[in-house]
Amino acid sequence: MPPGRPGAGWGMRRDSFLRGAFILMVGSMISRVLGAVYRFILPWLMGGGDAGAYGMALFGLPYSIYSIALVLSTMGIPLAVSKLVSEAEARGSMAEARRVFRLSIYLLMSLGAVFTAALYAVSPYFVERVWQNPDAYYSMIALAPAVFFVAVMSAFRGWFQGLQSMTPHATSQVVEQVVRVLTMFLLVGVLVPYGLEYAAAGATFGATTGAVAGVIYLFWAYRRSRRHHEDEAAEPAAEGAAAAGTSQIVRRILAFAIPISISGLVLPMMRFVDAAVVPYRLIQSGYAAVAATTAYGYLESYSMPFVNVPGIFSTAIAISLVPSISYSLTRRDTASIREKTFAGLRIAALVGVPSAVGLFVLSDEIPTFFWRAPEAGPVLASIAFVALLLALQQVSSAVLQGLGAPALPMYNLFAGAIVKLILTWTLTGVAALGVRGAGWATVAGFGVAVALNLLSLRGKLGKFSVVALLWQSAVASLLMGVAVRLLVGPLESALGLAGAVIGGVAVGGLVYTVVILLVGGIRSSDLHMIPRVGAPAARILKRCHLLRD
Repeated sequence: MPPGRPGAGWGMRRDSFLRGAFILMVGSMISRVLGAVYRFILPWLMGGGDAGAYGMALFGLPYSIYSIALVLSTMGIPLAVSKLVSEAEARGSMAEARRVFRLSIYLLMSLGAVFTAALYAVSPYFVERVWQNPDAYYSMIALAPAVFFVAVMSAFRGWFQGLQSMTPHATSQVVEQVVRVLTMFLLVGVLVPYGLEYAAAGATFGATTGAVAGVIYLFWAYRRSRRHHEDEAAEPAAEGAAAAGTSQIVRRILAFAIPISISGLVLPMMRFVDAAVVPYRLIQSGYAAVAATTAYGYLESYSMPFVNVPGIFSTAIAISLVPSISYSLTRRDTASIREKTFAGLRIAALVGVPSAVGLFVLSDEIPTFFWRAPEAGPVLASIAFVALLLALQQVSSAVLQGLGAPALPMYNLFAGAIVKLILTWTLTGVAALGVRGAGWATVAGFGVAVALNLLSLRGKLGKFSVVALLWQSAVASLLMGVAVRLLVGPLESALGLAGAVIGGVAVGGLVYTVVILLVGGIRSSDLHMIPRVGAPAARILKRCHLLRD
């Protein structure tokens, strides 16, 4: 295959990283919507009331162990595969890319099998000693096989990401979730007459059938893409870096994957520390035990879900950036690396800044509207700007990983976690601050991680202006925030709280869009990443002089 047309014979479209990010974002949003739907319907299928709550508890308990097994069974290998496949493709060496993929399949199948077996082995212990509820056993063993199939699925996703073809990844997310939800509804409906423990097991088994469906789809997509490469057999066996031995490739995969895996464990550990430290320090400062737990709930359950919403966008950008940056690095295209880096950070800011400002401005109304919990408003306000910092942290980490420095974001995030721990312990213990201190500590921790990441990027790419990346989003978001705050009171008087929240979000979105267009924050290339509707929208906005090239 000629180096000038890498991947061209594979019968798939090479996406720009922005287009790839958009495709992944759409797939993730559809998957999350389906996930939100089943959480409303499952309790009803299980009988509602106390019966539904008990069944959902049996459904949820195994996931606390499953999520850890999932992180350990994949170990960041899919991202490593995407990077190494992209590098091999940039050199025109598809033989090496296929070797990387085959080895990753063997590695992930082995890890998936080990951790599936481990879940089976520890099930009796957790059921008898930790949860002390034998009804949870069936849910645990129904969920365990999903680890193996998710691990295999992640290898295929890493392959397609490496080729910068994101449609198979996004489609597999939707296929996986659709089959999962249908399995849940079917099995719960069939098994609930036999007992809630069996109905909950049927619900957890949906994760396994969904993962199997995802693997089948990705295998079909992989075979379909290879059928277009008719001259594959003629490709030299020792092409490019094919001289690299199996052990060398495995070492390269693990050297990249292990720091990413450790980074992936830092965030769950930060949440674990919050769960242990925040209630304890609140009690020490004078809270009753129930009040301390409730205050922690304001942070974990009533604030963090909103702060994490922009992660749908930034995660998609990060996944798409790693192979794209690696591809440009291999071809020594420094200008392309800088362009992609700044584009990724700019898009993260376009989403993160208005999200943070919007959460801050509507911090009282949002938890009151959703849960009748106005007491959670100050907590949401304290943590709102994590929405921006988390997006910047994910995108800047992806660039560093694409540049072949996966350990740097790991160290930087670890430093931020230490700052967060120290400040959480200190500020939460101040009675006047309470749980808001934990929110501010989280902002400070992510702020440190982002600052260190940006300093690392400056060391590798040269100086760049953070102000230039943020000012357009900041101006548009500030005007948006002022408009929303001025209108939310009259809207609540006229339409009630629901009208105030929905109307405030709608007005804020409109103001932000108009201002960001006027200051040139959205470019033609940003819109062209949206399939079908992006190009016509760009043409219309250009005629109105609202869009720059």
